[in-house]
Amino acid sequence: MAPPAAATIADLREDLLQEVFIFLLTPADLIRAALACKPFLGAVRSASFLRRFRRRHPFTCPPVLGCFLDRPIEDHVQGTCGPLLLPVSPAAATRRFVKAGDFALSFLPARGLPYPDLWKVLDCRNGSLLLRNRVSGELAVADPLTRRSVSLPAPPAKRPVGYGLVADDVDPSAFKAFCISRHSSGLRALLLSSGDLRWADVAGLTLPHKPDLADPRAMQANRSLYWPLKGRERMVELNTATTEFAVLELPPPTSTQQFDFQVIDKGDHGRAGALYLLTMCDFCVEVWGGWGDGSGGLAWKLVDRSVKFQRALLDMVGKKHFYRHRLDVVGVVAGGLFLRSGDHLLSIDLETMKLRVLPNEEKCPSALVFPYTIAWPPSFLSPTKESA
Repeated sequence: MAPPAAATIADLREDLLQEVFIFLLTPADLIRAALACKPFLGAVRSASFLRRFRRRHPFTCPPVLGCFLDRPIEDHVQGTCGPLLLPVSPAAATRRFVKAGDFALSFLPARGLPYPDLWKVLDCRNGSLLLRNRVSGELAVADPLTRRSVSLPAPPAKRPVGYGLVADDVDPSAFKAFCISRHSSGLRALLLSSGDLRWADVAGLTLPHKPDLADPRAMQANRSLYWPLKGRERMVELNTATTEFAVLELPPPTSTQQFDFQVIDKGDHGRAGALYLLTMCDFCVEVWGGWGDGSGGLAWKLVDRSVKFQRALLDMVGKKHFYRHRLDVVGVVAGGLFLRSGDHLLSIDLETMKLRVLPNEEKCPSALVFPYTIAWPPSFLSPTKESA
């Protein structure tokens, strides 16, 4: 009797392959594995697996490409360049990505206006930008790498004060756009989804005093959007799954000293149900964790604190510049903390705590800065089955 044929790794079931692939460290490693053979590609092309991979690797997935600069309207009118992307890495692969895209947004319709750079960036998620036309008020969701865009109607809001873009975990073409509108007694949330392209009034929040957001740009974590209220003692939370509002008290460093902060999504590395905030305090990176206190609020605790960056910052930006400008937190994405001090943009790797200055020849301290990531997953990994 002939001995049974030896089994190979290609004979493993998809679920077993997925348990191996989930431990790969980066999206690039996963792509290389998927391209090795058809069985491997079939195992990776699973919506539930891609969601697991993203949750397990929040510090590397999706890959960050650079910082998108949206300069004020005065610069556009005066003829200076429009939006641009500053790469975070001088690597050749990064330069090829940037060169292949149209980060000046010249592919968007100008509607016959004398200058094309009239699109203001409202949010940036998973390779897509949420934009508003400064003249017509219409919105668009655009991908500068593929030069594709979707036109959206202007939201039916008399006093819009905040926006947010939520990208699907496994389908980069699917999205939800949110608009926060202010009225006399509070805030209202409007929602538009890529499958419908119509605005719907989905939630309301009553506040005792005249509500005003400190920043129209949304922070995002745990399937919720967050906006700090003026005074920075509290922030508004909008759950994007249930479309329910909540108001959260902030921990002492942000509420008493009005430091910039960002919410961060730790994925599977965080405690279930916890919300994490990152801020700079006395030139140290601090991470605060908030857990339910049993009465509908959050109990905050300092969970991590880095070494001081004061000496490194002083050496990098110069003594004169260092003492003239404050340090602002721009965003946290793909395991990197992005900061701005006047004209200087800096990044800190949250795993190695390495600080570096991004090359910036434009010198535009008034520009809005959005960390920009490549759309994930790439189109050839589009799920063949939905088994979430």
